[in-house]
Amino acid sequence: MAGGGRNRYRIFVVDDDEAVAGMIGQMLRRMGYSSVVCNKPLDALTLFSRAHERFDAVIVDEMMPDLKGTQLTTQLLRVKDDIPIILMTGHGNMISLEQVRGSGVRATLIKPVLKERLRTVLDGLLPLPSAGR
Repeated sequence: MAGGGRNRYRIFVVDDDEAVAGMIGQMLRRMGYSSVVCNKPLDALTLFSRAHERFDAVIVDEMMPDLKGTQLTTQLLRVKDDIPIILMTGHGNMISLEQVRGSGVRATLIKPVLKERLRTVLDGLLPLPSAGR
């Protein structure tokens, strides 16, 4: 089966850079996941608040207008406290470990995001179904 069962997972991607968000969404689809992309953090918060049950994980960029990724993470977790959230950043040295831990982020990705790293992170957060199911 293409995607090895990953297609049952829907990943919400939030990045104000449309090209990056589109690339991550496409990468996820090629790996067998379903993806929804949003380029505005406040719109993402609204969508997530209205339909959080549709998502199994969220990937957020740290540096966005209106809300930083860590701030958005805190808000998303108020809606659904067990959603795995992955923080992407191109500025790894500008965000403290305490900030990341305090926000509830479960994993981080450094831009440019590599497909194998993304797969490894998601496989660690979203267990694949066993072969007999």
